[in-house]
Amino acid sequence: MDNRTGFRRRGHGYLADQARSALGITGEVRVLADIPLPMVHTAFGLAVAAAEVALRPETVGLNRSAAADAGLAILAGLILVAYDFLIYPSDSRPGPVGAALPMAAVLSFGTLLAIAVLPLPIRIAGGVIAAVVIGGVPRLAGRRALGKEGWFTRLIRDVSGIAVLAPVLLGGVSPTLPIRLRLGAVFAVAFLVSLDGLRTERLTIPATILSAFLVGGIVLGGAVIVGVNSAHAGLRAAILLVLWYGARGVAGAIVGPLRNRELIAEYAVFVAAAAAGVIWIHAAHF
Repeated sequence: MDNRTGFRRRGHGYLADQARSALGITGEVRVLADIPLPMVHTAFGLAVAAAEVALRPETVGLNRSAAADAGLAILAGLILVAYDFLIYPSDSRPGPVGAALPMAAVLSFGTLLAIAVLPLPIRIAGGVIAAVVIGGVPRLAGRRALGKEGWFTRLIRDVSGIAVLAPVLLGGVSPTLPIRLRLGAVFAVAFLVSLDGLRTERLTIPATILSAFLVGGIVLGGAVIVGVNSAHAGLRAAILLVLWYGARGVAGAIVGPLRNRELIAEYAVFVAAAAAGVIWIHAAHF
């Protein structure tokens, strides 16, 4: 039995894995035991959320709060990448892209705090979502690095991405935020969430970054076209969410290794539906 001390592979999961090895039990259980439990990541996520609450616009002003949130997102990404480099085995290390969704969660919660009209329970829920995403996504990224990402894991990632992106899209059509902040947040978070989702499609790193950049630009353009309106902000945000989902799917299907025409057509339906929604909003003068 390996009794080395240090940071890596310590805890109940590792000890259970050693016991299985002694009994001759191998397979996926052993591989997944190399992925640490997300307790440290979640505690870090709670700390970041608490820092954002302390630096909310009501306390330090909107511009300073936005700058602080951007700095916290970058700092969180760097810390997660450095921590995972030290803790994870090389074959299950999430890599820099694994920090994309947690960084988006930081920006999303900051945007949610900046929308002054939202009630307190929604803000609390946003902080919980940010902490859970920061805590759980690195483990999901570790499964992806090991090639153990099944349909349920991908579903969790998609749901996490939607939960992170939705508040930012709501802020992107809210007249309570200055245009440079709301559109900047829309592009940044759409880019980061798309970066995480497209990486699941087994694209190369350059193709993933380029595709995510294009998807972010499409969603940004949609936010400009759909406009702002406090009375129908939810409807506008929903249209942008459909647009993002379709654009990300089309990008993954076109740039991905399979290039399935049926899959491209399936996601293109969502893009067409979002375009129809924009036309309907303008025609109805919402």
